[in-house]
Amino acid sequence: MLGLVVRACGLGLFALMRHLKAELLVALSTCSSEAVLPGVVRKLEALGAGRPVVGIVIPSGFSLNLDGSAVYLTMASLFLAQALGIDLSWQQQLVMVGVMMLTSKGTAGIAGGAFLVLASTITAVGHIPLAALPLIVGIDRILDEGRVFINVLGNAVATIVIGKWEHDFDADRARTILHPAERSGSRGPGPAERTGAAG
Repeated sequence: MLGLVVRACGLGLFALMRHLKAELLVALSTCSSEAVLPGVVRKLEALGAGRPVVGIVIPSGFSLNLDGSAVYLTMASLFLAQALGIDLSWQQQLVMVGVMMLTSKGTAGIAGGAFLVLASTITAVGHIPLAALPLIVGIDRILDEGRVFINVLGNAVATIVIGKWEHDFDADRARTILHPAERSGSRGPGPAERTGAAG
């Protein structure tokens, strides 16, 4: 989905990942989105997003737009239900999603925060026993790396989308930075080539 959104903005997702490579690696090693907030802000401003847009979207997104955590919470809860043979009705699933939306805010700066949210959610809702959590606690560190990676990348994509929406994003500058080969290939012949052609 992030790839489709970036493509709709005229850019490439893998090129954006290369641009944010250092920040993504730090996020993977620390399992915390907050550790890379200053670097992401600088990179997105250099990419062509306006400072007001970056200043609003990135800090608020790191608390409210946690794509990776949202995917993890829903998939982990359904996995636990299936592993225990619990058949959740669609009403029960909607209740769990609603509670997770409320309890997942503000976990971006805490390594493993989404796991705590999952524990508190299934305890509050009561559809899945808390004793099921050991089934995934052993691989939570690996899942945490994926959550943080998607959180950072999702907020970067959100900044680009909001910037284009508010007409405060330099798309040509972004394409020049993210796709330099395409820009250089689209230019006309250089001075030496023109001299050779004239000769």
